[in-house]
Order: sequence, then structure tokens, then C-alpha cells
Amino acid sequence: MNLREFKTWALNQGQVSNPPPNNKYPGQCVSLIQQYLYRVFNIPFTPHGNAKDWANNVPNGFSKLSTSEKLKAGDILVYGSNYGGGYGHMGIIDADMGWLDQNGVKGLAVGTRSTPFNGYICILRYNGNIDLGNEESFWVRVDKKEAAVRSEPNQNATQVGSKVLYKGNTFEAIGTVEGENIGGNNIWYKSWKGNYVWSGGLTRL
Repeated sequence: MNLREFKTWALNQGQVSNPPPNNKYPGQCVSLIQQYLYRVFNIPFTPHGNAKDWANNVPNGFSKLSTSEKLKAGDILVYGSNYGGGYGHMGIIDADMGWLDQNGVKGLAVGTRSTPFNGYICILRYNGNIDLGNEESFWVRVDKKEAAVRSEPNQNATQVGSKVLYKGNTFEAIGTVEGENIGGNNIWYKSWKGNYVWSGGLTRL
């Protein structure tokens, strides 16, 4: 199951419990994350404690990153004891860089919104590649000397990720957006990491 399929599945369920053989705790944030590990990465159910405890009990195949890292689709965000009545909270950055959780956006149910809640204490990121399931995903090649990678589709935005791509480099994009007009061209590519590269001098493969 890819990341987009998981979101669709979870929202259609409305409320999920832990995966088998546990099948407990319907409607809890941790249950959604356990289902995510089980259905997207084939990771068997293993208890990791309450949501806040996952910051110090990272599942196999994942790395713990600081909050200063640029978010990527598939990231799990962990919140501390200031959420969830002291138990913490967890959710997922979905394939569209939105937010998917359970018992957060909606009480005891799966919900989604455009951005995560503030105040997460760490990021749990899968060490391999994640199948996002983006039908519009495609590759783009840099045909000019270099291209800046920006946090927003304009030249004044912070350079992020690899910061600069050079001639011959390729990257995976999930679509285009309208941004700053440069020389009559306002089309920017949005990468699957959520960054932006102006389309001038680039070729869609």
C-alpha cells in the first residue's frame, strides 16, 4: 500500500485500531501510526508506548530527526506531554504534504488538515524510499548551469534541501504551481519533498 492509498484507506475506515494480532485501542493516534507501519512498510505490530514515548523508542527502519529538518511526505511527527492529556500525540505528513492523524483533527477518528499542529518534538523518518502513490509524479532534468531549490516559489525564498541543482541533475516532482514571474515564466516545479524549482532551463522527462 502506498502513502496515498493509506490515507484513502484510513479516512474510509473512519476509525482504526492497532493492526493484528493486537487489534486494540480504536480511535487512538498511536493506532493509526501502527497501521501505517503495518500497511505501508510491512512492519509487524510492536508496542512502543504512548505517543510521546516514540521519541525515545523509534521503530525499526526509521531515524529520529530534529524539528529543524525540512518535512517530507511520509514523516511521522511526535508531540510531547503538552498534547493528548499528557500522553502526547502523533500524525503523518501525507503525500500532498498535508496532515493525517487520529484523535487530533477529529475526536477518536481519522482526520486531515492542510498543516500539522505546532510544537512537535521530533520527526521519525523512514530510512528507505516511500511509494507516495502520486499519479502526477515525474522526473525533471536541469539543462542549464544551475538551479536553486527554494522553500517557496519565488527567488527571495530560502534555499533548502540540496540548495542548488547542477546541469544534468534530476529530481522527482509532483506537479507545477504558479509563482514568481521570471522573464515571462511563472511556472515552478514542486518536488516530492515540498520544495520548489523555477522551470526555466528545466526539462520534464
